[in-house]
Amino acid sequence: MAFLSETYKVVNDESPIIKSQLQRLPRDIEKEDEHSVPLVLVEEPSPHLKCTVCKRLYHDPVISVKCGHTFCRKCAFRVTHCPIDGQLCDTSQLVVNRIVVGQIEDLLIHCQYGLTETDGDHSPDPSGCQEHIVLGNREEHEANCVYAPVPCPNNSGRCGRFRKSELDQHLELCQFTPCGHCEKGCEFMSTAEEVRSHEDTTCGYRGLQKSVSFKDFNQQNRVLEENNKELREEVGLLTQRVELLEGGREYFQKQLTSCTSSLLALQQKYENIQGLVEQLLSGGRNRRSSGSPGNSQDVVRHRSSSSSTALVIRSRPGSPAKGEDWQMPFQFKCIGTLRGHKDIVWCLATQRQKLCSSGADGLVKVWDMETLAKGCIKTLEGHSKVVHTMVASGDILYTGGGDMSIRAWNMETLTQHSSVENAHDNIITAMVLVGDYLFSASHSLIKVWEAKTLTHKHTISGLHHWVRALCLNKAKDRLYSGSHNTIDIWDTTGTFDLKGKIDHAFGSVYSLAITHQYVIAGTYNQNIQVFDVETKQHTRSFQGHIGTINSLITSHSGRFLFSSSIDKAIQIWSLELMLPIQNLKRHEGSVNTLILLGDYLISGSEDHEIKVFKYFQMQMGFALQT
Repeated sequence: MAFLSETYKVVNDESPIIKSQLQRLPRDIEKEDEHSVPLVLVEEPSPHLKCTVCKRLYHDPVISVKCGHTFCRKCAFRVTHCPIDGQLCDTSQLVVNRIVVGQIEDLLIHCQYGLTETDGDHSPDPSGCQEHIVLGNREEHEANCVYAPVPCPNNSGRCGRFRKSELDQHLELCQFTPCGHCEKGCEFMSTAEEVRSHEDTTCGYRGLQKSVSFKDFNQQNRVLEENNKELREEVGLLTQRVELLEGGREYFQKQLTSCTSSLLALQQKYENIQGLVEQLLSGGRNRRSSGSPGNSQDVVRHRSSSSSTALVIRSRPGSPAKGEDWQMPFQFKCIGTLRGHKDIVWCLATQRQKLCSSGADGLVKVWDMETLAKGCIKTLEGHSKVVHTMVASGDILYTGGGDMSIRAWNMETLTQHSSVENAHDNIITAMVLVGDYLFSASHSLIKVWEAKTLTHKHTISGLHHWVRALCLNKAKDRLYSGSHNTIDIWDTTGTFDLKGKIDHAFGSVYSLAITHQYVIAGTYNQNIQVFDVETKQHTRSFQGHIGTINSLITSHSGRFLFSSSIDKAIQIWSLELMLPIQNLKRHEGSVNTLILLGDYLISGSEDHEIKVFKYFQMQMGFALQT
């Protein structure tokens, strides 16, 4: 650098032409740069990064090929001779000095919105942006800098400019905020709060379309007239069809009335015959065993004012459902509601004569099925978060959920028997009990535990996302697990090997049910999917719910399916006819869980309630009338 400086001095002293050029350049450069963005370096740069012509930091540095020296591009065009060696400058042979460009772009500078100007000089402003930025990133930073001044979008002429960080505050107070319907013609203008009040209450332009020209209005009017003409013609045709249908409806109504009268007469005859038969059978039983105690069935007759229909209610609470003899037509009726939970009911289980329930309040409530009217007989506390799943066997109830623990409860003493904290690394979503093993599911895995001791036995990992549903086949030697687009089948006898799988494209499985013929899956896409248990092929879909299918259970015979959904409904299906039988809507929220206990269907819901439904056999006359 000393050599270059000396050379520059010699050339400058001996060349009047170059000297006059250099004396003119700083004034010209200052005139050109008076409107440029101010540049203030954090530290004084190396003299090697300053142009020998303008004495400033290089701007667009180029190398003159002829002399090998570096100048600003503009400076190279302003001088005719190199100020260092006096050689003639050839502007047709200029090459960008990329090394110098990189060095300059790495220099730290002050953001322009953190500078203040005094007598033409810029210095750091303590009230502005305090960031030190790399020169090469200046545009990106300053484009997003919260200290950058921006005009008021309502009235920049009267309001002026504000820092970005202060603009929102100004807009709340700006007196020139226009009404949201200004394009329709509203001229109201005030603060944001007053404008919102005006739009909601007094604005006369609400609901109006954006104003259009008279020409456009006439054109739109002509189009509407043509459309109205077509609509009038269609309405005329529809009116004629309605008249024809009304005439047909009256005719069929008469036919229906006649058929109904005939059916009622036949029903009366049938009931008379049935009464005679019962009298004969009753007389025979009295002669064979006078005064013998009744059996386990409870027969109740209800006779309505309009007919003599008999409803037979069979099983008592807790009686076994094996070989249920439900015959169509039948229906389930809600006979009671259990209240006690303070939040969503997620799961139910039965243990002998006890019903257990739990959910988002973390409490396990126990109910006596023989004395339901007395309410909850015991509340078990232990979980700190939502209980999502429970299963009972013998005298033990197992629960799991959001606190990732598994807890075992003694149902004789109604106390906690044992527990495993942090049994999973995520929420426990489902559990089943098979012999000596308890299976629990969570995100992408299933764990196997020794049921008596809750000792970890095995882990099945690598499953597809959440495993929300577990179900056993009738022989209980196969476990079906439902996850995303897959139903996996596992051995339950001790090896826990994968025995098969059902791949599908119906999304995540939220519930499962198995019969000797079908594997039935409830998914999030509102449908129930049915697969053949042997071929594993998809056979059909049950459509009727609106929302995720939360729970699926089948009757003991496998002839009937019960499903519940977030649409607040419970649907009963015939798996023999593949048709819906009954839709129950007694809950005010998503129905999350179902269980069957004899002739009783019990449901838990988002509305914090548990509903008890009972099976009723219907006679033909009753079915026709309902």
